[in-house]
Amino acid sequence: MNPKYKKIYTCTPVAFHANDGFFIRDTGLLATGIRSMGIESKCIMPLPYYEDDQKEHLIRTSMTNLKSVEWWKGLGIDGLILYSWGMPKYNAIARAIHKAGIRLVIHMDTSGNFDKLLPEQYTPLKAMFKWCTSTVQNYFRAKHLQYADVITMAAPIAQLISTKRCFGDFIVEKNISMPCPISKDCSYLGNTKQDTILCIGRWDDSVKRPQLLMKTLQHFYETGGNVNTKIYGTSTPELKEWHAALPKNIRMRITLEGYIQNKLLINELNNAKIVLCTSRSEGCHIASAEGLCCGCSIVIPNRPNALRTCIWYPTKNSGTVSAEDTPESLAEALHAELHEWEIGNRNPHEISEAWCAHFHTDKVLPLMFP
Repeated sequence: MNPKYKKIYTCTPVAFHANDGFFIRDTGLLATGIRSMGIESKCIMPLPYYEDDQKEHLIRTSMTNLKSVEWWKGLGIDGLILYSWGMPKYNAIARAIHKAGIRLVIHMDTSGNFDKLLPEQYTPLKAMFKWCTSTVQNYFRAKHLQYADVITMAAPIAQLISTKRCFGDFIVEKNISMPCPISKDCSYLGNTKQDTILCIGRWDDSVKRPQLLMKTLQHFYETGGNVNTKIYGTSTPELKEWHAALPKNIRMRITLEGYIQNKLLINELNNAKIVLCTSRSEGCHIASAEGLCCGCSIVIPNRPNALRTCIWYPTKNSGTVSAEDTPESLAEALHAELHEWEIGNRNPHEISEAWCAHFHTDKVLPLMFP
């Protein structure tokens, strides 16, 4: 890491609670990782303060200040990582940071669908309207991103939006691959991998598709699955009812584990072979990213537009994409992925090493601030 960078802060222009949960992901995790490297770092967010804020690692201020060149100059920082999603409404903030002479990294947590065109769903008139509004939005989004010295996102997303000509070639030129930051504590420790599938998510959120999860697992076991599955996250009444109604031989293979602390989850990921994702759409799917860093492989449904980054994850001998986005096909992908482990085509050390390079702050930060 270049010693000229003494202060690198992070910023999210949304007034999230800066509690314990905030500091294990996104800008909170980045600031924590930066501090672990001996560099001063705090998170900057708009007012108001909340009772559960970790104030020692936080600066809250007005939106007026966030748009002020002089306010940013007054911080005396060398670099800033901005989580703005490239949204045009934050253009004034990005411009102020740039004009203050601060090296600016803008992170894009996105699936890359900037054109908003779904012809099969729209009438010609509505499709034309969507195209016009997307074109205007992308013009101002390009202005926003041009203020950045570095743009972080998953490499396939950068290539995709460059090919679409949404913004211009500068996207690839400025891009450093970081789908999302993951704690360096998420690493493979050499554990003997067990025949276990992990399913991790907010199962009260329809985006995670709990119905698909349940149907997939039931089909998997009905077609000869003989490994264990642990489901972490919200144990909804629907999940509990489904689990209780399963035949005993299947029910004994599946456990509803509920909420788990991140430190304990890392141990579970070190022991498991597979992380199953059933989401409808994701920017990066943190559970999959953590699994890869801990030497797990990933099974992903075939949704190339909505899960574009996640479908990239299996490309390093590290997972399987189902042939179709159905419970039956996803169950077949689980069987196929377990077979890859059985015949020695999955190496947890290699999976971890390949993906920690994309996710770990200490690996990516020197590329952002050379």
